[in-house]
Amino acid sequence: MEKESRFSIGEISRLTGVTVRTLQYYDNIDLVPLEKDEENGRRYYKESDLTRLQQVLFYKSLGLKIKDINKLLEETTTAKQLISVLEKQREVFYYKLHDIKSNIAMIEASLAGMNENESLPLGNLVQLIISLNKDTIYQYKDVAFDKKAENTFMEHYQNWEEVLEIYWNWKALILEAVAHILNDIEPDSKQGQAFAKKWIEMVVSISEGNQDLLAAHKNSYKNREQWPEEDHRLMDFTDSFIDKSVDYYLSSGKSDVWRNKND
Repeated sequence: MEKESRFSIGEISRLTGVTVRTLQYYDNIDLVPLEKDEENGRRYYKESDLTRLQQVLFYKSLGLKIKDINKLLEETTTAKQLISVLEKQREVFYYKLHDIKSNIAMIEASLAGMNENESLPLGNLVQLIISLNKDTIYQYKDVAFDKKAENTFMEHYQNWEEVLEIYWNWKALILEAVAHILNDIEPDSKQGQAFAKKWIEMVVSISEGNQDLLAAHKNSYKNREQWPEEDHRLMDFTDSFIDKSVDYYLSSGKSDVWRNKND
C-alpha cells in the first residue's frame, strides 16, 4: 500500500500562501491540526489535511467566522446544510452592501451641500442625515401595492442586489434634492439642471424603457402615502423642486431620448 505523502508546515505555507503563523493558529485550535511522527517527533500534514485546509480557506473567503467553519467541518455537511449556510452568509453580505450604499448616499448629500456654498453642511441637513433610518427599505415589504404593480415589480426585480442599487440611487438623489432646497438652489440654475439630468438618467435606468415598469413606478408614486413614513416625507418635501427642475430641463430640449422612451 502506497504511503500517503507528508508535507511540512513550511511547504504548505508556500503552496497555499497561508502564513506559518496562521497555520499554527489553525493547529492550536484544532481547526486543521498537524499530525505528529512518533518516531522523530516532527509535525506534518497529510494529503487529506490539505483537503480540510482548502475547505477552511473556501469558507473563510466567504466571510464565515472560524467558529462557524469549525462547526461545519465537525458535522457531516450535506448539500442542503451547506446551501442553508451560504444563503445566510449571502444575507449578511447583502446587509453589508446595503449599509455601504446608504453611507454613500449620505456622503453624496453632504458633498452636494458643501459644493454649493463651499462651507460645512447646514445644521438641518446634518440633522436629517443623522436621523435617517438605514433600514427604511425593509419596510416596503408591508406596502400594499396594487396587484398589477406588484406583479410587475416581482417580474423585473428578482435580485435583491438590484433592488438595493435602485433604492439607494433614488434615495441619494432625494437627499441631494434636500441639500439643494436647504441651500436655496433654484431648479433652473446650473446645479438644479445638473440634478435634473441625473434624475432623468435614474428614471431611464430604473424603467429600462419598459412601459409597464414605468407605469408601476408611477402608480407607486401616486400612492406614496403608503410608503414608509421617512421616504414619504422626503418625497413630499422634494417633489416640487424635482418637478420644476425636470420640467425646465425637458422644456429646453435636452432630453428627447427620455421623452421617446418614457412618455
